[in-house]
Formats: sequence, structure tokens, C-alpha cells
Amino acid sequence: MLRLCRELGCRDFVLAAIRPRCWNDDLTPWECPGLFADDAPFAGKAAEQLRLLESEIIPRVEEDAPRKPEQRVLAGYSLAGLFATWATFNSAAFGRVASASGSLWYPDFTGYAAANEFARKPACAYFSLGSKEARTPSRLLRNVAQGTRDVVELFETRGVPTIFEQNPGNHFKEPALRMAKGIAWALGR
Repeated sequence: MLRLCRELGCRDFVLAAIRPRCWNDDLTPWECPGLFADDAPFAGKAAEQLRLLESEIIPRVEEDAPRKPEQRVLAGYSLAGLFATWATFNSAAFGRVASASGSLWYPDFTGYAAANEFARKPACAYFSLGSKEARTPSRLLRNVAQGTRDVVELFETRGVPTIFEQNPGNHFKEPALRMAKGIAWALGR
């Protein structure tokens, strides 16, 4: 990721990559049935993950950083992109957001975003999606393109400098590059 960010012209920055204990549970804002009949439901423990990020992870990362950061970007791919977007409504710890192929299909998320104010208005927001991501047998995942468009429009309407980038391919094509593009854009604003 750092190499890709440098290739895209990013200035030096500290990257903290966090792997939650359970991706489907820790990055989702509320409970939701699984995508397919045999899938476990999503547990909706994003608030716990955010508390951990604010109270333990950020202080630990910044304590070891060579200098105090000028800004923090919360960036994520897939469910982590949903988490990053959701966090803008629940935490003032981050001034910028990047959601690459974010799971903005998540049930009731666009309504939640429309009904809530930012905890801190982001200085900028980056969203991207693969051109084929909405082509899926899952009725929930089919909503990803519309959900993303709705969230992008909401951020723009609220005066957040926002970009939406359509990438060729499905959800699994070049995730590291997509994430690096989002980080580079957010840091360059």
C-alpha cells in the first residue's frame, strides 16, 4: 500500500493498517442477516471498533509516529469502507474519509446517513466502486451502486469536497490500488 501511495505521488505519511477480530461483525454498524442463506448474520459492532480505534489504537500509533499528524484519514475497502463512512457520523477523530468499494449497500445505511449529522464535517471524501460490483445474485449487494451514489450526493449536498471514481471490474479487482488512490486523493486535498 505504501509503495502504491508513493507511486501515486503521496507525500510521507504514517499508515496504520488495522485488522479487526471479525471483519463482518466489527465493521458493521448494526445487525443484518448474512448475504446468502448459509451466511452468519452481521453482528453490528462498529461502535465497539470505533471506541477501540479512538481510545487505544490512535494514541498508540501517534505516540510512535515521528511527528504529530496534521490530519487523519480514515480509509477502508469493502466493509471497512462502510465503517469509514459510518464513522464520519460518529467520531470527530478523522478529518478525511476514503471509501473504496465500500459496502454502501448495507441495509438502511443511506437513510441513516441522511438522518444524521457529521460528528465533524470532513475536509474531503473519496468514494470509488467497481463498474461490475452491482452485478451479483445477492439482492442486498445489487444496491451498492445506488447506495454509493446516494451517499456521494449527500456528502456533496452538505458541502464536503467529494469525488466518486468508477473503476473497471468487480469488487475484487485491484483492491490495493483502489485503496491507495483514495488515500492519495484524500491526503492531497
